[in-house]
Amino acid sequence: MGSDAGAGNKSNGPEQTVSLIKVSPYMVIPSRVGGFSLFLKQDGKLVLYAEKGELFTDEHKERLSLLDVDHLYVKTTDYVQYMVYLQDNLLELLDDESIPVRERARAWNEATVALARESFSRSLPKPIDQRQFARIRALIGNSLKFLARDDALKELARFIKDGDELFRHGIAVMVLTITVLCTFMKEDSDALVGVGIGAMLHDIGKMELPPELFKKRFDNLSRSDKDLVKSHPALGVGLCSALPLPQEALQCILFHHERTDGLGYPSGCTGDLLPAYVKVLILCNVYDNLTRKGRDGRILSPFEALTHIKSLRGSFDPDMLKRLIAVLAKADLT
Repeated sequence: MGSDAGAGNKSNGPEQTVSLIKVSPYMVIPSRVGGFSLFLKQDGKLVLYAEKGELFTDEHKERLSLLDVDHLYVKTTDYVQYMVYLQDNLLELLDDESIPVRERARAWNEATVALARESFSRSLPKPIDQRQFARIRALIGNSLKFLARDDALKELARFIKDGDELFRHGIAVMVLTITVLCTFMKEDSDALVGVGIGAMLHDIGKMELPPELFKKRFDNLSRSDKDLVKSHPALGVGLCSALPLPQEALQCILFHHERTDGLGYPSGCTGDLLPAYVKVLILCNVYDNLTRKGRDGRILSPFEALTHIKSLRGSFDPDMLKRLIAVLAKADLT
């Protein structure tokens, strides 16, 4: 995705310079209404292709194919509406095998970056650190080295379809985990990309289990249901085993419910056996779950969530907890 500047359109006569952003022609989906105007380039000039609010048709799609259009353009002032449209139609795009993998991967990348920005502004709001967010954007882009495959994109589509809130939770955990990790890891570390993927997908195993299990408080479940819940990390690794994910991603998926004192699951690993990035993910996962609507309907404030976490002595790595508190303090959330 890039920005461009151009002039004029066929509906308002006089040329005027406008700021534009490139989008893929594959984003034009018949029977959908775009809340944004679309432009294309002809003979070096920008021409209005579709009005804001216009219903896209098969004719729109066929005309783009005949014109052999590589890019369409959206005004920066319409970009928020374009991202809403993209997120609303992402499942259809990811599942459409007639669209090249690179274009489907690009759609996933743009939608995920937008969700990450929302999460960044919610979790670390004062103010959005553009340098910090640039790291997140780059990490999401680099994850395509592993996810820009037909099988991976289909699995992502299923995850988003069957567990939209899980995916949003995964994005939020990724944003916070990477922000904390960047306090002591190299920003260009390949390991960060693996951790980012693992954080986004850490709950993917829940899709293999009845959703009713996760609507009740864990303490109120029967022993057999508790065992099922505890199986979701291993199920997640199983789902991802056919994908070429880095080791860090698989470790994040498998160990995200472990505890420093060895009382977690599925393996009961103690802190000395867990990589530092997993310890951060474990903590950020708990924090995000506490600060979003949970099974009991309560949403804790950041201060309440940290107070609860501190009360669970021995469960979390103390150094990583200090780093999380420092990150939240910088964002004015403690």
